[in-house]
Amino acid sequence: MVMMRPPGIRIERGPARVDAIGLLDSGVPVFLGLAERGPTNEPVRLTSTPEFFEVFGHLDVGSHLAAAVDGFFLNGGNHCFVVRIAHLFERAKKEIATKAAARLRDVERQNTLLVQAISEGMWGNALRVAISVPPPAVQTFITVDAHEEDSSILVKSTYGFARGTLIKIYDDEQAQYRVLQGIDGRSLVWNPAEPLGKSFRSSAPTMVEPVCFDLTVQTHHARETFRSLNLARQSPQYAERVINGSSRLITVTNLDSQTGDPSNFPVEQSNAVFEGGTDGLYTVAAEDFIGVDNGPGHRYGLAGIAEIDEIDLVVLPDLAWAVQNSAGFKSVKDMEIVQQAAISMAEERRDRMCILDFPPDTTPAGALQWRRLFDSSYAAFYYPYLRTSTSPNGAPVPTAGHVAGVFARCDAAQGVYRAPANEELQGVVDLAINLQPADIGRLNHEGINCLQIFANRGIRIWGARTASSDLLLRYVNVRRTISAIARALQVGTQWVVFENNDSALWSTIERDVRFFLDQLWQEGYLRGASSEEAFWVTCDDSVNSNEIREKGQLVVELGVAPFRPSEFIGIRVVQEIDVLAREDGE
Repeated sequence: MVMMRPPGIRIERGPARVDAIGLLDSGVPVFLGLAERGPTNEPVRLTSTPEFFEVFGHLDVGSHLAAAVDGFFLNGGNHCFVVRIAHLFERAKKEIATKAAARLRDVERQNTLLVQAISEGMWGNALRVAISVPPPAVQTFITVDAHEEDSSILVKSTYGFARGTLIKIYDDEQAQYRVLQGIDGRSLVWNPAEPLGKSFRSSAPTMVEPVCFDLTVQTHHARETFRSLNLARQSPQYAERVINGSSRLITVTNLDSQTGDPSNFPVEQSNAVFEGGTDGLYTVAAEDFIGVDNGPGHRYGLAGIAEIDEIDLVVLPDLAWAVQNSAGFKSVKDMEIVQQAAISMAEERRDRMCILDFPPDTTPAGALQWRRLFDSSYAAFYYPYLRTSTSPNGAPVPTAGHVAGVFARCDAAQGVYRAPANEELQGVVDLAINLQPADIGRLNHEGINCLQIFANRGIRIWGARTASSDLLLRYVNVRRTISAIARALQVGTQWVVFENNDSALWSTIERDVRFFLDQLWQEGYLRGASSEEAFWVTCDDSVNSNEIREKGQLVVELGVAPFRPSEFIGIRVVQEIDVLAREDGE
């Protein structure tokens, strides 16, 4: 029977839509290292080497961050994050990184505006600021006499005026300034608490025009101009509001000069000098890499990347530079401390892997000793250092940045189940040490992934092992496959939180997880002649007892069979002396 209803719109509740579980982006590293400039308290997402130099500049002290990022993109990387490290907190009176600054004065010689470089470093000392007061962009006149105590005026035209504009009302005898709160028809309106102090006659004539200043900042690599600024906090053109957050060179702070508008504007000048910027490079310490979490906007180092969900690789190329050059690194022990901290963060998160380098000038025997300091499937070591066409004086550079690019290349071509090995390294012209097969065999046995030079095949990664003693997690692709599945399930099952914990929910989750794993098996992520051999999933009352449910918990158990690489290839050759004679005799 058809239900008769009056014409109109009816809202009917449909079944809730649940997004399918799927793998997240992989091959996305975060690089922590030294730079000329750039933010020190937030990861910056980059998609190319030129973009890196635009944000972080060129640091000419032999550090390795730029080479690592370039190597990543050369070898197939799509995007990455970069965290700049500097010595930010004073310890034992060592030099810390500071921002260059200039204080601008008003006509009464009072400090009125503090202009600072947007990030720490000596680069900011090259900044220059110019202040100019432009001629009025528009000008009009009042058409009705304005009386004392009025908080608005009627003008010929409001074109060119807007809320927040600082206006000058003047005749031949006097001038007064007000900040507009709004425009009503042809009336300019300001705060009633600040009425006119004297009357103005329309026949004088009484003119009205906006008042503002322009600020231009420039350095050797960029120039920015901000127009029509004022220092009225309620104005959309308030200097702090316009500049901070949009400038890539500076921030400004209103110093609240007691001089009235517009005399509190910075005086016109063409070349205000910045000073006080320091790099904090040669005092950088292990604590600066490890960092601290002081809340949003104040997270530094490894502590600042702990909550980034997009990354699945961690690279620390400038530990090697710090060991050799920074007074803050007392010995290579500090490098070990930072690498252990990175691994601990990865183990806690379970969704990322650390690609680690050895200390500079490490011999094969030294590499074996260093590797034995670590035991984790969330880390992988690569040896030896590289020489690239852009290395200053051919100096060797750490390997991890280039290797991270190969990780990303293999992920894009096939997936995380593909071992990132037997792949040619792009942008590499030589190795710091030419290893012999016996060296490679010894190092590989200990879980060190070597680089090898092949005639006509280039320089290739010749290993795919983690730094783990667990045979089940010996290979990089196994660890990354498990982590990728865990990341996908963590994100793809968020909708389950606060749902009724009953058999209907268990059935839905088990079905979704099975479908997801079946897709992975069909795509080659898991081994097995059938899906039953490739994985299993359990989500029922056998794993969700009453005691578990009373705690508000829901348990899904699963097992997967990831592929292991064919690391050793055996070729058996049998020589037949007289094949034809044998065939005749049969």
